[in-house]
This record gives sequence, C-alpha cells and structure tokens, in this order.
Amino acid sequence: MTAPTKTTAAKATDAAAKATEAATKAAAEATATAQQSAEKLTSTAAAVADKAATEFTKTVDEATERFQEFNAKFVDAAKQSGNLGVDTYEKAVSSLLDLQEKVADATPVEWVADLAKAQVSFAREFTTTVTSTARDLLK
Repeated sequence: MTAPTKTTAAKATDAAAKATEAATKAAAEATATAQQSAEKLTSTAAAVADKAATEFTKTVDEATERFQEFNAKFVDAAKQSGNLGVDTYEKAVSSLLDLQEKVADATPVEWVADLAKAQVSFAREFTTTVTSTARDLLK
C-alpha cells in the first residue's frame, strides 16, 4: 500500500508542479499583456492630450488675433469719433466767435469793439491750441 501511495503522491506532486508552472506562465503572460495595454493606453492618452493642447493653443491664438483686430478697429473708430467731435467743437466755436466779431464791428463805442475783438482773438488762439492738441492726442 505504500508503493501505490508514493506513486499517487508523486503524481500529485508532479501535477501540482505543472499547475504551479502553468499558473506562473499565465501570470507572466497576463502581466506582459497588462504592461503592453498600459503602455498603449499611456501612449494614446499622451497623443490625445497633445492634440487637445495643440487645438486649445490654436483656439486661444485665433481668439487673441480676433480680439486684437477688434481692438484695433475699436481704437480707430474712437479716434474717428474723437476727431469728429473736435471738428464739430471747432466749427461751433468759430461760428460763435464770428458772430461776436460782427457784433464788435457793429458796436459804435470803439473801446468796447476793441475789447470784444481782443477777446475773440484770444478765444480763437485758445481754440486753435486746444483743437490742435486734441488732434495730436488722437493720432
């Protein structure tokens, strides 16, 4: 009875060794497959992240360019509006000063006419200086 038991025990040991070897081999193959899958996933994730970053950068650059174009157009429009305002102011003041000068010419009192003309002259010079400075600032 001991001889058959040894044979059965030897067979069981051999089967256990083969099972252990097969399990070790399967575990090694599973580990290798998992590593390959992880490497592929990491590579794919990096590629997707790079593509997303490139697209985001492109979108930001395009938005920045559009904003700069809008800003330039806005500044140009503001300058045109400012120049129009300066022109309108200059014409209004000039018309008023022309009227004052005509009134001064029509005044029979000479010193009042001279005083009014001096005031008109000063106002014209002042207006010229102010509008000239405003136009320089709007360039």
